[in-house]
Amino acid sequence: MLPLFFQRHRAEARTDRETGRPRFGVFGIVLLALVCAFAAGGPLQRDARAQSAVTAVEVDVDALVKRARPSMLTVVAQRTVTTRSRTAGQGPARRTHSRIGSGVAVGADEILTTASVVLGSNKVFVITDNGLQVEAVVVGMDPIRNIALVRAPRLQLSPVRFASRAPQLGDWVVTLGSSYRAQPTQSVGHVSSRYREPRTSLLQLTNEVFPGNSGGAALNTRGELVGLVQGELGAPEAPGRRGADSERRPSGMSFVIPSEDIVPVHRSLKAEGRVRLGYFGVSTRGAFVESESEPGVRIPIGAIVEGTQAGGPAEKLGLRKGDLIVAYDGERVEYPEQLARWVAATPPGTVVSLVWARNDMQRSGRVAVGESRETIPSWMRVEGDEAPVASGAAGAGTARIKGIEDEIRRLNRELGRLRSTQDSVR
Repeated sequence: MLPLFFQRHRAEARTDRETGRPRFGVFGIVLLALVCAFAAGGPLQRDARAQSAVTAVEVDVDALVKRARPSMLTVVAQRTVTTRSRTAGQGPARRTHSRIGSGVAVGADEILTTASVVLGSNKVFVITDNGLQVEAVVVGMDPIRNIALVRAPRLQLSPVRFASRAPQLGDWVVTLGSSYRAQPTQSVGHVSSRYREPRTSLLQLTNEVFPGNSGGAALNTRGELVGLVQGELGAPEAPGRRGADSERRPSGMSFVIPSEDIVPVHRSLKAEGRVRLGYFGVSTRGAFVESESEPGVRIPIGAIVEGTQAGGPAEKLGLRKGDLIVAYDGERVEYPEQLARWVAATPPGTVVSLVWARNDMQRSGRVAVGESRETIPSWMRVEGDEAPVASGAAGAGTARIKGIEDEIRRLNRELGRLRSTQDSVR
């Protein structure tokens, strides 16, 4: 447990890039010294007590990290891609691409990571804290919540326990992971906000997270798992290639998937090797209107129905081509991507409400969500996957994502640009 003083005063803590040891901001150290000064006598005593308080924090963090580090792994996912040669007379070329992420042991041979790391891979390897490398198998994944379960039968790991309670705003968190060079990283911070969507959520931390940390562990002060780090890749986004009118979701390297979302997914992946996804049987496209105050800016207003699958929930509800879907289960729909993701995250059999417009008249209804035949929605498949694509997935048809990492990095850069603009306005 971190010292009581440090729990009350949330001075931001970051990680030294070279040593991996936590270092605390100047404000935090000064604040500690000032409080100690009021409770102590002379200058020497004040300096000694201030230094003692900082040292106690570092000792607590180091002890927690020492216990948890054997449960942290590096995950290496390899994908072999066959490309056509542009030179006459030469056959197709095969290239292997590697993606490096992090993982956390939740069983003797079970490792949780993000689906972003292993999606579309042909081979997966895990590297333990002491340098042992073994091949692992992907048991299953939930691409909507960005969680994957990997098993390494040849290992006997020290698992981390799931947190006994959901993390709250202000709770202190230590994040652990691996860098792209398989070097251990760590950072200290706290939960600053929670981003909610229907049946999913993300926590934003003040921690600094490095490239390669996707799938790493977010631990509370008791060393329990409170979340999986999103890392540089963020959550898989859908669908297709995004343009200027695409959905903007929170992204960035300080988001984690909370444990209350992880636990049921882990249970389902362990038991069935899959998470049952919702199915609505509708294909849609974006609907926009021109902004009256900002010329050239288009405002999203919902998802236009392009077609429905025979016998699917959408057809049973009475949706027709041209209808404008504006709300799903009480949440406003702005983009087709939202509708696709929310439907997939809804457990099959759940009765949901829908609001749509037809000929400028509002309509509403309730219907039970069906069960998708796919474990990965067609609109999230990586180009070149050989798995069959079932028709009728909710969302924007069968558009495929090409280069998920590049697209989400672009969104991260866009978010950074927007934040810089906001800061300049302030």
